[in-house]
Amino acid sequence: MPFVSEQPIPPQVEALGYRWIRRLSEGSFSKVHLTEYSSSAGHQSEMLACKVIDTKKCSEKFRKRFLPRELTVLLHVRHPYIVRIQAIIKCRSKVCIFMRYAEMGDLLSFLVQHGPLREPQMRIWCRQLALAIQYLHTSGIVHRDLKCENVLLSANFNVKLTDFGFARYVTEQPNQRVQMSSTFCGSFDYSAPELLKGQPYNPKASDVWALGVLLYILFNKSVPFKGKTRQVYQQQMARAWKFRSHVSSTLSPEVKSLIRNLLEPNPLVRWTIEEVLVCDWLVQDRRLRSLNAAEFAALAEARVFTRHSTDMNQVQAKLQHTETSERSVTVIKEQPESGTNAAAVLH
Repeated sequence: MPFVSEQPIPPQVEALGYRWIRRLSEGSFSKVHLTEYSSSAGHQSEMLACKVIDTKKCSEKFRKRFLPRELTVLLHVRHPYIVRIQAIIKCRSKVCIFMRYAEMGDLLSFLVQHGPLREPQMRIWCRQLALAIQYLHTSGIVHRDLKCENVLLSANFNVKLTDFGFARYVTEQPNQRVQMSSTFCGSFDYSAPELLKGQPYNPKASDVWALGVLLYILFNKSVPFKGKTRQVYQQQMARAWKFRSHVSSTLSPEVKSLIRNLLEPNPLVRWTIEEVLVCDWLVQDRRLRSLNAAEFAALAEARVFTRHSTDMNQVQAKLQHTETSERSVTVIKEQPESGTNAAAVLH
């Protein structure tokens, strides 16, 4: 049911071809809406999701640290299994992130509706997610909030990783060690033991742990660990989890081995995302043993990607920019096509 009183998308942004339809969801600092985009060139319209962030209602930490990081990452990512960003536009205090609309919802909704998943479908989705994570890690990006709610499904039943609110760039140290993180990020149920311990952690390894929790949940329709922080940490370190009795007998030894190696409490021993992609369970399907053209191109791009220190500075400058005209907006990421009239009011 529409929220009659709200006008979530500023009129200046709507003038660029966006039409608000209804609200889809709401988070701590943002709301997601369904919109329709029609380019001034008269091409076919497109359904988009729009994440609207009102910087007036955000915490100072989110506004100054997490939001610039998220937008800087979104300017770079381009992968078949990561949600496509169509445009990022700021108007006054509101930042509108337009992205592909996932018609089939998220993995959690799918699980609730259809129950625990079977291996053939899960094998495809696990590989797609692992490729998305590999792409990010190769690009020097960590997600830090991988969970069922942040994995969307397209009409073709392909996964689309989304919500980069906690994502950040990490650098390789001279000794090839990954830059450590100290901020507690993500959802408690998906948090690796090194996060719960409250010490600096390898965010790439914690992404892989979260993938293990996600797989467990989709097979069991339950979380692997329950309780308060100390109890959960002790269970994680003791490997005190097991598959639900009615599920265990239906799962292959190969997928059980994969999840065991992902839920390894020692991050130095835990599998990397590259090891996930060549595990016995995934290569059982011959179709999944090689990259298609889009997957290959994305990985090749990630391997040569170089982040410039000016990227974050440019995003921060645009976030701080004050529009001087009533009709003007600040474009952080341009639309694929813009008409002459729209371009005249962009800053």
